[in-house]
Amino acid sequence: MLRKDPFITGEYYHIYNRGIDKRVIFKSKKDYERFVMLLYIANSNSDSFHLDNLINRQNKKFNEILSLGKNNPLVSIGSWCLMPNHFHLLVKQEIDGGITKFMRKIGTGYSMFFNIKYERSGSLFGGPFKSKLIGIDDDYMKHLFGYTHINPIEIHFPNWKERVNNSPEDMKKFIDSYPYSSYMDYTGVDRVEKNIINIENFPEYFKDSNSFEDFIKSYFTEL
Repeated sequence: MLRKDPFITGEYYHIYNRGIDKRVIFKSKKDYERFVMLLYIANSNSDSFHLDNLINRQNKKFNEILSLGKNNPLVSIGSWCLMPNHFHLLVKQEIDGGITKFMRKIGTGYSMFFNIKYERSGSLFGGPFKSKLIGIDDDYMKHLFGYTHINPIEIHFPNWKERVNNSPEDMKKFIDSYPYSSYMDYTGVDRVEKNIINIENFPEYFKDSNSFEDFIKSYFTEL
């Protein structure tokens, strides 16, 4: 696929994709967890990590898999968010071809899992994953740290931008408890999913968890 922005090592990208015909791609907690594990396991230039082998033969559980040591990452992940019918990633390419290999592993691995589980065939995603180059001095990168993490609000508050019977407190409470993004890893929650992100390889926009939460709150108060 010929892309408008070719993948360059050391550069940052917004990666996203959705289910074909906007169909749901995560139907259960186990589906979300499978994709989360792939975010961690697929991010290695080594072919020795196979999720099916870890789960089925070695009988490793979710927390154990996300605690495995890995070398030679393909990308650094700054933020991620899974929604019922799509996902968002903010990544930095660490080696030549890293993003392509990482996304191929995730796309193939998750599609095979989903099709077998739900006895379906054909494409799961609506075409190849989408990507956008982000400049290091681009305000868009900081915006993405907010956008990816507030995305889940749409699940329970579809009209939140119009402030239709929605309070900032209720929306913030929902985001605080949403488990399928890297939000909790920026607010200081101690969980194994923190091993997925590599925030040290991204601009230091937030000095601590409080400054991050203040930034997120601004999305609710400045509309």
